[in-house]
Amino acid sequence: MDAEVAVLEAEESCRLLYVGDDGDVYQSNLGGPSRKLTWGWNELSSSDRLHYVWPAYSPDGSQIACFGVRSGSVPEASLYTVANDGIRMSELWRMTEASAPVCESWSPDSRSIAILLQGHDELQLEVASVDRPGRTTLVDRGAPLFWSWSPRASYLAVHTGGSSSIYEDARLSVFQVGRECSKIVELAPGEFRTPTWSPDGGRLAYVDASDPSGEFLSLYRLDDGTIDVLLQVHGQTAMLWSPDGRTLALAQALGDSPHVYSGITLVDVETGDARVLDESEVVSFFWAPCSKRLVTMAFASDAGMCWSVLDVEAARSSGGPLSAHKRRLGSNFYPSRELVYFSWFFDQFAVSHPPISADGTRLVFAGHMGGGDGSPIAARSQSNVYVASLSEGGAVERVASGHFACWDARLRAAKA
Repeated sequence: MDAEVAVLEAEESCRLLYVGDDGDVYQSNLGGPSRKLTWGWNELSSSDRLHYVWPAYSPDGSQIACFGVRSGSVPEASLYTVANDGIRMSELWRMTEASAPVCESWSPDSRSIAILLQGHDELQLEVASVDRPGRTTLVDRGAPLFWSWSPRASYLAVHTGGSSSIYEDARLSVFQVGRECSKIVELAPGEFRTPTWSPDGGRLAYVDASDPSGEFLSLYRLDDGTIDVLLQVHGQTAMLWSPDGRTLALAQALGDSPHVYSGITLVDVETGDARVLDESEVVSFFWAPCSKRLVTMAFASDAGMCWSVLDVEAARSSGGPLSAHKRRLGSNFYPSRELVYFSWFFDQFAVSHPPISADGTRLVFAGHMGGGDGSPIAARSQSNVYVASLSEGGAVERVASGHFACWDARLRAAKA
């Protein structure tokens, strides 16, 4: 590898975005000064200035997308793209009386952005084109609504209306999105939220409810339309496909809370073999790009939340209990409001707003860190952005004051 390319990759792998306590978006390369990418346009009044939410790098790393929200006497919101230099800023969508923004995600080719909007009585998913500011294409509407882009760029899987075993209008649709939007197939969804694509974009994992005998984790094959059934599942299910394409990490909410999952199971996507990896309750989990680790967030037994690292590779090879391959990461913390929402719907955000760096060595999060003895820092009201090393005994370092952060994802496929 060329030395210059190696240096560039090292810099890109530790590049992150965060929303500062002033409401603007910053870029940090760790070890250097942060660079401001947005401007609130009114520094005198916090209620009249723009506050930016859910920033995310485009997959090619050339620009970011974020919503700018003004909560003054006349609320407004817009979707912006911002160039890496922070100079060029374009408005792609503006709020109307009938719609307000919820979140967004880039298409894999960096040419389109799917935006989830809250209408008067339902959610609607629209696609904005970077090349056609001011125009959007309606994809679907209903509630609840979750979606994911296929790595094949123009395909979008949309889960609308919940479980078809309960609601007649519930559906899981695959759309081909261009200047127009056409439905390729409609499937019968069960109790789950976000469909997840294989890294090559050829298979879609979801919970199928078409069999009267129960609900099953299944794979829809995009090329020929066949459905592979892997195993029966119970309760609200969340799943994430490993970056190497071999495994689905699966969790099921079996208790009273829809956001607390009863452990994690690994499912081999070729054989359907399942192995319980962790029996403890978790709120969210994320694959490292190398597919060798899972990072989980859970309620701490004493106070606040805690991160843990699961060594999936070691657990696979040993065949023994996972307890020997799980360790706590840092001390307890209280998540920021944005991180709470992010963790509730982690299966929606995991790909578009990655919390783990592209080289798989660091985790970024926002909130209030606890002390070294596990006690929370109750006196600090300001939320901070932290970066934690995933290595054994790795440090947790404060980056800046802020409410939300995510990494540049463009090297994830190469490192996987």
